[in-house]
Amino acid sequence: MNPRPHVVAVLLALLLPELALAQVFVVPRRAGKTPVNSYEFEWRHIDILVGPAAAGLAKPSAGTAHDQPPGTQGGALPQGPTVSPQTGNTQAPPGGPEVTPSGQVTSAPPGPGNALAAGVSADGGTADAGSGPQTVVGLEDGGIPPPGVVALADGGTAGDAGALAGMVGNDGGTTFSGSPLLLGSADGGFNYTYAKDLGAKTGGVRFYFYERERAVAERAAPIVEEAYRYLVDQFKYVPTETFPYILYSSYAEFLQTNVFAVSEGTLGVTSTEDLKLSLPYLGDHHLFDEISTHELAHQFTIQKVRTVAEQAKVFGDPLGGYPLWFIEGLAEFYAKRGLDPEAEMMVRDLLVNPDLMRGYAFLDFFSPGPYGFLWIYKVGQARVAFLEEEYGAGITQRLLEEAPRLVGGSRDAPSLKFEELLERLTGDDPKRISARFENWLKRRSFKTYLDSAQTGPALDSLGETPGIVTAMTSGPDGNVLALRTIVPETGESRLYLIDPRAPEKNVKVAGDGVPGVESLHPVSGRNFALTKDKLAFVAERTGRDVLYVQDYVHLQERKSTDVLVRRSAIRTGIGREVGLTVKLEVGDRREYRIDRQGVLAIYSPAFSPDGKFLAFIGINDSGLRDVYVIDLSQGTDAKPRQLTHDVFAERQLTWGPSGIIYTSDATSHRKYNLFRVKPDAPAGQAERLTSEERDESDPIALADGRLFFVAYNQSSSDLHERLADGRIVRRTDLTTGVFEPGPGPDGGLWMLFHMSGERKPSLLRPPRMLSLEDPKEPQADPPSPMALRPLTDALAYRPFTRENIELGPIFGFAGAGGGGFVGQVFASASDRLRDHQMVLSLAVYGSFELTDGLLLYINDEKRTTWGGGIFQSLRFRIDKTFDDLPPEQRPFFISSERYFGALGSLRYPLSTFFYVQGDLSLGGTKYFLDDFNEFYLAFPERNEANLELLSAWRADNQHIRFQTELSGRIGYDSLKYHYATGPLAGSSILLEATAGLQPFDGQAYGNMRLDMERYFPIYGRSNIFIRLGAGSTVGGRYARSYYLSSFDTLRGVNFGDEEWLLGQHFVYSTLEAQLPLNDIIRVAFLSDLEAIAAIDAGGVGDGTHDLWDHRVLNAVIGFNLSLGPLLLRLHFARPFDIKAAAGKPDEGWVTNFSIGVAGLNGFFDQKDTGKKAVATAPSFSLMPSLGGGYTTPLVH
Repeated sequence: MNPRPHVVAVLLALLLPELALAQVFVVPRRAGKTPVNSYEFEWRHIDILVGPAAAGLAKPSAGTAHDQPPGTQGGALPQGPTVSPQTGNTQAPPGGPEVTPSGQVTSAPPGPGNALAAGVSADGGTADAGSGPQTVVGLEDGGIPPPGVVALADGGTAGDAGALAGMVGNDGGTTFSGSPLLLGSADGGFNYTYAKDLGAKTGGVRFYFYERERAVAERAAPIVEEAYRYLVDQFKYVPTETFPYILYSSYAEFLQTNVFAVSEGTLGVTSTEDLKLSLPYLGDHHLFDEISTHELAHQFTIQKVRTVAEQAKVFGDPLGGYPLWFIEGLAEFYAKRGLDPEAEMMVRDLLVNPDLMRGYAFLDFFSPGPYGFLWIYKVGQARVAFLEEEYGAGITQRLLEEAPRLVGGSRDAPSLKFEELLERLTGDDPKRISARFENWLKRRSFKTYLDSAQTGPALDSLGETPGIVTAMTSGPDGNVLALRTIVPETGESRLYLIDPRAPEKNVKVAGDGVPGVESLHPVSGRNFALTKDKLAFVAERTGRDVLYVQDYVHLQERKSTDVLVRRSAIRTGIGREVGLTVKLEVGDRREYRIDRQGVLAIYSPAFSPDGKFLAFIGINDSGLRDVYVIDLSQGTDAKPRQLTHDVFAERQLTWGPSGIIYTSDATSHRKYNLFRVKPDAPAGQAERLTSEERDESDPIALADGRLFFVAYNQSSSDLHERLADGRIVRRTDLTTGVFEPGPGPDGGLWMLFHMSGERKPSLLRPPRMLSLEDPKEPQADPPSPMALRPLTDALAYRPFTRENIELGPIFGFAGAGGGGFVGQVFASASDRLRDHQMVLSLAVYGSFELTDGLLLYINDEKRTTWGGGIFQSLRFRIDKTFDDLPPEQRPFFISSERYFGALGSLRYPLSTFFYVQGDLSLGGTKYFLDDFNEFYLAFPERNEANLELLSAWRADNQHIRFQTELSGRIGYDSLKYHYATGPLAGSSILLEATAGLQPFDGQAYGNMRLDMERYFPIYGRSNIFIRLGAGSTVGGRYARSYYLSSFDTLRGVNFGDEEWLLGQHFVYSTLEAQLPLNDIIRVAFLSDLEAIAAIDAGGVGDGTHDLWDHRVLNAVIGFNLSLGPLLLRLHFARPFDIKAAAGKPDEGWVTNFSIGVAGLNGFFDQKDTGKKAVATAPSFSLMPSLGGGYTTPLVH
């Protein structure tokens, strides 16, 4: 036995990532999901507001301070409509640019028509670069306000009329309440020299769009420009770096972007590294404006903080010193122009409807709270609104201007925490700030709570649902509900049919994350409809929306019973009816390929009253929303008919006896009102039903002709009814709100009631409906033309020009000693839109011969991903050169192979979950021995043959041979992941076959390998998984050998034991249970703790008999410990005596300690999890197979 490979293996295991280890060891592999690029983009770009003296395109920074939270929105929610100026307390958005009759844009001067949010005034500063923060007359430092003093909107300060005197007590606390701003220390602050008005140094944006969306881009460009101007006024700062603004027309196209790793639920992304910004237009002008302003606010925040840090000459990036809730809350505050009604409702619910058992309760001002949308975005927005209202308009900008204090600069000026910086500016310590925030919130929340005429008991809520409900609709009689729920552990959305009178009798119709139903769009609102026997729902398939119509049967039978039922004196929910038998079954499902008719996305389907037609809102190839209708009787190839033809946006619809009622912003005030169109009316003939200056949503037309909808009243989302005479009556007056009403039994209405952080299916019965008449609607004015900016001067995007080439970060390490040089380097480069990538991976293990690496070009522009490059692959095998000797004289030794040349690879995804791939390599191969094995063969007394064998080995093996290999791979992956545990549900199958040929030496070989996994969730994130791996080689003495990593396969074998882990054939299987212990054991420095129990079985050998003789069966117990992103696995295995001819691999317990990445398997394993590579690295959906059965760099 040769001990040298053991030493190398151990060093590799401890020091090198899988990039190198996978070349040597067999570890479990997963197929990985492959994003389907089903769209082609012909990119253009044009500069907007870029001054002649701008600093140029933004360069990547050293690191990222705030990444987007997974699964959270990057901006406004579609379910958060705005409110009219007469209701609520939000401030009016700035007036848009004036539009001439021809549709051209002219700039609007500052004035009352474009009032600024949060009370921050445009100070009319100069356009040069010498402007600093707003000045205060009479201060000793020449007009720069000291920390703690903020200029007010009227030009005064918080200390006017003697307020500055006596503001701060001896203890540093405030001596009075209600002042707009409190003093901190007055050391003069920083002197900044950045521009505050648009001018020559304005950075502006480089606006990217593709030719197919030109019509949308021409409407988006003026919205972007106006938002940029608005934020210049708010931030009192002009960015000097030009940043890329990458626009996609639809959400499906945005999710396929190569620029960022985005998941469904993210509406926009901004990079803190290279300042790229990307978002979809969504066909919704108002929603796009909010999302765009949100992301632009991030741009202003990033550039302003880094500008003041640079001018203050401090080391480090202060951006990381701000809590994430402040960064996102500030962006939401400016995007919503204050505190919008949705945010106020959600925060009020947190305060007045806590659920302590679920951890849903109000925390103090500085608490980060759970990592989710509510706490990061909405509570953050409320905190920023509190600061602006209680401590004076502009306090958030002062927090940004004082950013250098978060990193400090010297021993005399140490860095401050965010709490300390806020204390310095306000004069209040953190406890007092928290107390003031709580009081501020209670004053707002409890006033609304006490003024509301209805609370939770006004509705009967469904107590049992098969998951967390995200959307709902009901059948015509109200006795069948369709619920879309989400599994929080994996993010899987499911669609159920349920009878509310027997909620346990639910039927699962569909679950996403599988072929054909890749996504049920959990953030798209209600995208399914119900009749008495059919369910229509929208699902994503290969990047486009399709429409499914599912038949179902609902039977109910009442039986007489004499059973006494004990009832509570207080009715608190939907009671189960005694003696009622319910039967729900699903039948056939039909697929309507609307995507083949030029419709990219489908929203808000609704059946006609007779169930023969289906109406929906669709986004076409040009990015515009319109109402469509399809005749279901014409078969699955039926072509939809377009009913509206305009540039305005439609959001939701319903179909009643009087026609199709939908919401649209074809209004003079750009709020969403109700419209009606007859399905048989000429195209474009729609009737306007309402004219309120507020958003109306979730319309529902009942069979009896009644029309209901939802709209915000102050900061509560209430149910309204439009009567036959046109009057609007409010039917609820709730503390929080209701959404998505649908028909209920006996004239009632089902709806989702927002309560304790959840949307609960609830029934509003007719006796509890109010009759609160709304004010008379104003006269309906015709819609004004939309702003338009021609983009005729846009330039074609050229990916290979110098300015569009971006170098990624370089990772590496190196070391040297008596054994040689050891090191590894990984580098990448790509074009700005990441359609073209170059990857360099190089690992040196002591000499040039022991070097493994590749230089690969990858083209990811289209659905088929292809690439090519040069490589050198390092392999090991049990050498068979002397197999012609008698068995007792055959030497056992390891030889190495260096295979080098050129390669090409091609991958085609059949769906997100299923792909085929082929790889071809051509080059030369050279066999060699390490020093120990040369010594072993050279001296007869050292080997079993008692002969000098080195010369014979060299004569047969040392010359370079021409070699070619062809590999094919088929992969399927439907795994669903939990961020801490890793895979939680689903399957993965990867089958790979390789054939190799040395034509001039008469050698041929081949191998095949199979990797399979299946995960079964139990409860929460507890799960059981089954894993199977097998591999086999055929051919002559140059056939490959497999070297198993015992950490991941047979844990009862010591790591690196060649007798039990190295051979030409292998099979292993694992049955493992994983149980989280966080609820039982808490360790301060550990982010996760998990117990495991497992059984491993398998073997390795050079033939079937050898494999059987080395069969292994072992039991495993241990722990998985997460320390930040690192996963530490400490497993103890005990092999059993199963009468194998070779005995047991170890007589006692075998300790397995390995390091990995939390949520993934394998030491330093970074396999694909269904998302693309991070933003700073290229997409590695395509990596060739080198080595015939070994996993190669970054192969999934």
